[in-house]
Amino acid sequence: MAMAMATLKGSEFSVLVEIKKAFSEDGNVLQDWNESNRNFCSWSGVTCGLINSVDGSVHVVKSKPFWLVTRLTGPIPTALANLSSLESLLLFSNQLSGTIPTQLGSLTNLRVLRLGDNELSGPIPSSFGGLVNLETLALASCSLSGSATARTRSADSAWEFKLAGESTPGADSCRVGKLFEVCLSGEIPSQLGELSLLTYLNFMGNQLEGPIPKSLANLGNLYNLDLSFNRLTGGVPEEFGQMEIQLSGEIPVELSRCQSLKLLDLSNNTLNGSIPIEIFQLAELNYLYLHNNSLVGSISPFVANLSNLQELILFHNNLQGKLPGEIGLLGKLQVLYLYDNPLSGDIPEEIGNCSSLQMIDFFGNRFSGEIPGTLGRLKELNFLHLRENELLGPIPASLGNCQQLQTLDLADNGLTGGVPETFGRLQALNQLMLYNNSLEGNLPDSLINLRNLTRINFSRNRLNGSIAVLCSSHSFLSFDVTNNAFDHEIPPELGNSPSLDRLRLGNNKFSGKIPWTLGKIRELSLLDLSGNSLTGPIPEQLLLCKKLAHIDLNNNHLSGPIPSWLGSLPQLGELKLSLNQFVGSIPRELFNCSNLLVLSLDGNLLNESLPDEVGNLESLNVLNLNDNLFSGRIPPALGKLSMLYELRLSNNSFNGEISSELGQLKNLQSILDLSHNNLTGKIPPSIATLSKLEALDLSHNQLDGEVPPQVGEMISLGKLNLAYNNLQGKLGKQFSHWPAAAFAGNLRLCGSPLDRCHSRVHNQQPTISESLVAVISVISTLAAIALLIVVVALFLKRKREFFGKGSEVNCTYSSSFSQAQRRLLFQAAKRDFKWEDIMKATNNLSNDFIIGSGGSGTIYRAELSNGETVAVKRIACKDDLLLNKSFTREIQTLGRIRHRHLVKLMGYCCNKAAGNESVLALL
Repeated sequence: MAMAMATLKGSEFSVLVEIKKAFSEDGNVLQDWNESNRNFCSWSGVTCGLINSVDGSVHVVKSKPFWLVTRLTGPIPTALANLSSLESLLLFSNQLSGTIPTQLGSLTNLRVLRLGDNELSGPIPSSFGGLVNLETLALASCSLSGSATARTRSADSAWEFKLAGESTPGADSCRVGKLFEVCLSGEIPSQLGELSLLTYLNFMGNQLEGPIPKSLANLGNLYNLDLSFNRLTGGVPEEFGQMEIQLSGEIPVELSRCQSLKLLDLSNNTLNGSIPIEIFQLAELNYLYLHNNSLVGSISPFVANLSNLQELILFHNNLQGKLPGEIGLLGKLQVLYLYDNPLSGDIPEEIGNCSSLQMIDFFGNRFSGEIPGTLGRLKELNFLHLRENELLGPIPASLGNCQQLQTLDLADNGLTGGVPETFGRLQALNQLMLYNNSLEGNLPDSLINLRNLTRINFSRNRLNGSIAVLCSSHSFLSFDVTNNAFDHEIPPELGNSPSLDRLRLGNNKFSGKIPWTLGKIRELSLLDLSGNSLTGPIPEQLLLCKKLAHIDLNNNHLSGPIPSWLGSLPQLGELKLSLNQFVGSIPRELFNCSNLLVLSLDGNLLNESLPDEVGNLESLNVLNLNDNLFSGRIPPALGKLSMLYELRLSNNSFNGEISSELGQLKNLQSILDLSHNNLTGKIPPSIATLSKLEALDLSHNQLDGEVPPQVGEMISLGKLNLAYNNLQGKLGKQFSHWPAAAFAGNLRLCGSPLDRCHSRVHNQQPTISESLVAVISVISTLAAIALLIVVVALFLKRKREFFGKGSEVNCTYSSSFSQAQRRLLFQAAKRDFKWEDIMKATNNLSNDFIIGSGGSGTIYRAELSNGETVAVKRIACKDDLLLNKSFTREIQTLGRIRHRHLVKLMGYCCNKAAGNESVLALL
């Protein structure tokens, strides 16, 4: 015995003592149930929970049921009913006798009750219907001699009806050789159908009789039901067909012994293996249902033996191979459902011999080749479904002979050619599905006879011409011809179908205006006219279509303002008006559409500002206003759109700063695009809190300041573009994985992945005046020394040859001013310079041309006639300086010096005039 109690209080101690005394013999297995030990939670067979409540009462957190084989005898004590907190009562595998006390039905906390493998007798108490929390009820008596399997196989006529899973190991299992003379009897109480939490019910091996209660079908959580080896009568209640009972394993070949079987339904289980050939020996079989399993293999040609078969339903399995031509021998076959299998090969021509066929469904297979023309022989055919196969070639014109057809679905294949003229005979047709093929040409005029059509789908073909011939029916529920080449105007007759729910005419070549008659379709919920050449305004009559939820008018030539009445459509969820010629502002009424999910207005001529009322669109997922003329600041109210997934505002004239409130768009994922505007200020760091964002584009604005380092740490970000702004500062290593193009056009921005910041600073060139001043200050002393050497050379005429030969700069001496005017003074870098040119360029060394001075002379700026600018230094010389031979060495050194911060010495010259000698250095 084992018991689990949710609460144990002082009064329950006496109840347990009473229970012990009630057992006539316990074989001392309850010897530790000692009254001196009041800690009954330690008694064998009693399981208590943990103390976890404020009042100190004991509650079971998770009981751990176990079975304990004991030698308890006698009747079940009625005192057990006083344990109101009892959750599990396990008394199986004892020698208890008598009837089951009805008082046990008051244990409303009971979850598990196992009384099997005892010597109990009498009825099952109807009071058990009050055990509302019961999950397991096991009353199996196992009063059998030998195993159940052996007994089943001993008689060909024996049937076993066992809807059960695996038994709990060791619990309620049959022990071979044990035989009880008494067991439970009577009928199964219908009240058990009220135990909604019951998952396990086992009454196996008793003497229960009467019918199986229909109420057991209400046990929606039941996964194990075993009523086998009783005396139950009647059939299995039809209601059991609604229970989710799963059979597994292979189909037993022994079923072939039931030669009188007319219906075999093993559908909706987990059966595997192939269909036994023996099943096709059941010549009397009328109905074979094996659908919704995991059967493999092929359909045997022996299917021809089922000559009385009326319905063959094998859909949703893994059957392969070809459909045998022998299927044509089933002259009584009315329903053939093989859909959702990988059957392949051609559809056999012999199928046209099944003259009684009414319904064919081969959807979702791999049938190839052409549709057999023999299908036209099936005069009773009303349902033909060949969608999603690999069929090729033209649609056979013979299908026009199947004048009972109500549903014809040939979609998702590779069919070519046109729609047959003979289809005009199918006047009973209400569904015609030809989409996703390669059909072409005009529609035949005969289709005007199809006045009962409710659903039509010709989308994704190459059909052209007018669709007026399809508009004779006034019963349309769905009309789809998208992605074709239909032209002309949209027929106004489409408005004569008041029940039309979905109208799709997108991606064709329709022209003209949207017919106002569409406003008569009061049930219209979806209108797709996108990708055409429609013109004019949106007709106001559409206001009457109060159920409109999806409007797609993208990519047309529609014009005028966006109608304000769109805001009065209570169910509007998608409004797509992109790539048209709408002007003006967004009507404020549109911001009252609380159910709006998608608003796409990009590619129009909309202007003015975006009002704060846009924040009222609390359900909005997509907002696309790209490529318009919007101006003003981006409203902070956009931060209220907590459901926004995609925000596109690029190619407008928005200005001002980016609001930090955009960081509140926590569900923004696809993209945040504010590029090509006039935005200023800094990038708000709050942008980096958009943890789901995949693309961020702020390029082509006037943003300044540093890039927040947090942006480089956005893990979700897969695309970043901050190019062509006025951003500055150093990018941290967080941005090293982005290409340099993401930051192009920001001239004051540096760091990874751009050039190093110090490289950009060093490469900046100083102005000309600053360079001259810097150079002259550095080399003035050296220049003075060089000029002194010239003076020495003039004084020592005998050493002029020495200077001409040894110097690395070209030098000429003149003793008079007049001579200097006539002679070439010197050559420098292959360019000739004359004294008179220098004097002219400096207005005879006028003070107006002074740009600096040093300790040994004055510096002039000279712009020569050839356009070149040079610096000229004038130094007053004395004769005694000519004696300084070191001057020669200095001028030789100066001629060899090359440095990027020093101006190159190009030449020098000495001249005596007015009693003074001047030395000029050309720099």
